[in-house]
Amino acid sequence: MKQTMMNTAAGALAAVLLGGAGLAYANPYPVGSQQWHNFNGIMQSEADRIQRERNATRQQPINRGPTAAEIRAWEQREAKVQAEIAELRRTPFYMAIANDFGSNQMMWAGGFSTGQRAVEEALKQCRTSNCRVIKTLSNSCAVVVGATNHPRSDSDFFIGIHKDDRVAAHQAMQACETMHGKNRQDRCFYSTVRTKNGTAFCVGYDYSVYGQE
Repeated sequence: MKQTMMNTAAGALAAVLLGGAGLAYANPYPVGSQQWHNFNGIMQSEADRIQRERNATRQQPINRGPTAAEIRAWEQREAKVQAEIAELRRTPFYMAIANDFGSNQMMWAGGFSTGQRAVEEALKQCRTSNCRVIKTLSNSCAVVVGATNHPRSDSDFFIGIHKDDRVAAHQAMQACETMHGKNRQDRCFYSTVRTKNGTAFCVGYDYSVYGQE
């Protein structure tokens, strides 16, 4: 009897392992048999363990890298973006700087596809009739130095132009000091007008001032 029970138990365990936790199996012993209850508990625990492992396997996300097609699609999108950026950097965008001598105010307009449009938009901001453009530029930075605190003519302005605003500032100050002398308290003042790029007047894609109609 004991040998038969062990063989039957081994067969039932193999069936559970091969067929899964959902497999039903017959009870060859009386319901009241303690041995059967012990055996049945072992089988049920094993079936529960297998089911938990299967559930965990199904629920676990599959971690995989991008496919070759996904990589190619990403590379194509990146190449397109870089080509668009290169085109924007090649495209000239213009800025005009004007000074209203009547109100002693400076104004500007930038990011336009033509210099004429930039001039028109800058002059729209004038408050008096004694107002005119003192500089136009494209895809670079301008730094303005005034010979005095109250410039009276275009010749009172010294303007440096360069892609690096620090170089432009040096150029402008050097030009003013060459004309009026160094270290004078009454001459050569940087413009204090605030723009998107500090006190420099910059225009172009690299300075985020572009795309105006």
